[in-house]
Amino acid sequence: MALVGHFGKQIVFEVSDKRVMTLNSLTQKVTGTWSSHKTIGAKPQKEFNGPDSRRISFTVDLDATLGVRPKEMISRFENAVEKGIAEYLIIGGSMIGNCRFVITEVSESWDVIYSKGELARAKLNVTMEEYR
Repeated sequence: MALVGHFGKQIVFEVSDKRVMTLNSLTQKVTGTWSSHKTIGAKPQKEFNGPDSRRISFTVDLDATLGVRPKEMISRFENAVEKGIAEYLIIGGSMIGNCRFVITEVSESWDVIYSKGELARAKLNVTMEEYR
């Protein structure tokens, strides 16, 4: 098994001969917070107030033919959102940022549904924000 990364113990990204669940198209937004002070006859003066929370987004493909149970994984992501679970995001053995993250949003696309409503393939769009 090749561990790609994880968000706590419940969401594990991995590649093996039995299971493939990876994250794709990860984007990270790192910003600072600033104040603007008006001055008469001149441009406003900027003041750095400190770092803002990092924001991360990525997609996850869930495919039953690759050893993943889409409904079970969707439930884990939804649970993390609805319970406000804060965990470290580890990718490639390195922690992203210096703080834990919370999943603030998950949007789902159910792509293949078999008879009796069995979900075979889905795609998730996940948004996370640093939690302090």
